Amino acid sequence: MPYIYFLIVMLLSVPFWLAGHAAGELPIPIDLPASALMAFVPGIVALVFVWRETGRTAAAELLARSFDWTRVGHPGWFAAAALFMPATLFASYILMRMSGEALPAPQFELLIVPVFFLMFFAAALGEEIGWQGYAYDRMKGSALWAALVIAIVWMAWHIVPYFQTGRGLEWVVWHCGVTILLRIVTVWLYVNGGRSVFIAALFHAMCNVAFFLYPVYGSHYDPVSTFAVLGIAVAAILWLWGPQTLARFRFARN
Repeated sequence: MPYIYFLIVMLLSVPFWLAGHAAGELPIPIDLPASALMAFVPGIVALVFVWRETGRTAAAELLARSFDWTRVGHPGWFAAAALFMPATLFASYILMRMSGEALPAPQFELLIVPVFFLMFFAAALGEEIGWQGYAYDRMKGSALWAALVIAIVWMAWHIVPYFQTGRGLEWVVWHCGVTILLRIVTVWLYVNGGRSVFIAALFHAMCNVAFFLYPVYGSHYDPVSTFAVLGIAVAAILWLWGPQTLARFRFARN
């Protein structure tokens, strides 16, 4: 279990948390604290660990997995990674409208979408090289257990930045629940996508793109309804693919 890895990532993130407290939000049109720049810490620490464990070549191979899309066997997994979170937030939007919430119509400039994607994809690689490419591949036990361990670390790592966006305790608690569910989905995509770091980063990036465009640059996002929709989706994944591997489809042809 890569406990030392998790501990080092946490310790090296402290300066970014302090910077987020001192500097506030980044000068961009979304609520993103300066501490978000810690996104590259998990990947950098993973590369250093691999270099020390097995040498420079192994570290270069891990870095090269940033674009290992050839590992993905079926192209449908790319679509799943790209569309899962936008579909989830769309369902959350409909659920909130049905419950009587006064929500604005989605509104954002289309040209900002590729800008957001490139920004969040780079940050996602900084994380997923570490969380999936390094930590997950060294975990023991079932896929669900490994996902939950990483999810708890990932959630704890995010708590300070969550509060630095000015959110209240209730919002943070519910969004922490969303964070845990998202890691389970990430692992599901990762193991079914040939253990591709690229597909994990694609999903991670599209989660952030969807969050920060919903429905008007991140306005009116409700973690309670999102948690409800995600909870149903994750329950279906666990039933259909099984918690042991998250990769044995119940209705697959033998």
